[in-house]
Amino acid sequence: MPKPRETFRNIITSKEIISKFNPENQKLVNRYLKNLATKRSPNTVQAYTSDFNIFFAWNYLFNDNILFTDMKKLDMQDFFDFGITDLKWGANRYSRCHSSLSELSKFIEKFYDDIYPNFRNLLKFVDKLPKENVREKSVFKKEELDYLMDKLGGAKKFNEQCLLALIMASGARASELVRFTTDMIDYENTAFDGLFLETASKIKVKGRGVDGKYIERYIIKDIFVPYYEKYLPIRKEIMDKNKKEHNFIFIKRDGDPASVDTIRSWMDKWDNYLTKHWYPHAGRHFWTSYLSSIGLEKELIQELQKWSSSELVDVYNDNTAKDKKWKSLDKLKSALAEENK
Repeated sequence: MPKPRETFRNIITSKEIISKFNPENQKLVNRYLKNLATKRSPNTVQAYTSDFNIFFAWNYLFNDNILFTDMKKLDMQDFFDFGITDLKWGANRYSRCHSSLSELSKFIEKFYDDIYPNFRNLLKFVDKLPKENVREKSVFKKEELDYLMDKLGGAKKFNEQCLLALIMASGARASELVRFTTDMIDYENTAFDGLFLETASKIKVKGRGVDGKYIERYIIKDIFVPYYEKYLPIRKEIMDKNKKEHNFIFIKRDGDPASVDTIRSWMDKWDNYLTKHWYPHAGRHFWTSYLSSIGLEKELIQELQKWSSSELVDVYNDNTAKDKKWKSLDKLKSALAEENK
């Protein structure tokens, strides 16, 4: 069994410590978060709140609980040094906290200039860490996921087979998978030469703004439909047995809609069948890499995901040069064949 990816956690926050934050700091943070909530999703607000709790816990424990607007450049650098040495932050975690504190600082500069006229954004003086892969990334080929599919079928986990098929066919995030409903699946509603099912209604995905954004999802028909059809009678049996009525595709044993935690718990056990660690985002990497390897244009892959930038295709494409289909290799084959006549 592969060893799960590990994340170091050194917890310095608690309800007791948070209650002792400098009240003026708490007022600034609360006012900023209130404004942020009008623009960004609840998950983003929660992430920023976590970052602020860590920073001001450090400020209380190690920096005399001073007012944020009175801090010096060295105070800010000391905190990020603490993040690296004591909290074992990697570049991504470091960068997110850097961004959170910078946005708070910009808010104070913009709206509190009459109260704190000499305040400036000190994050400008704290260098960001270069991007790095702090964890070994699991890269899956189709044959590996086909093997997992067979194993799930052998274990009669047809709900998980259907989930894996939807991941492989759509590249959807874990938070999106629980939003798919039977009403969205219409075999006649196809796109791109009939190869993809287009959801009959839009689905909420991650995006800027409180409510994210809503897009049509495209599902590779031949990958998804066989497992979906196998699962539907089992889903109906569970729903009828528990006298439940709703149209969410993925359900718990009692017939209630599956939550993100539910499907993550299913995925956690997939490592039992794999030689690499499965993590939810691996599905999006697989989808992008698979379509890229068989020659779909970057522009089409971007369109299928409704990504705002084609750069995201490169982010999720794990193919090496050897994985790519090089049309020019046919010329080499022809030349070699001609020479060997």
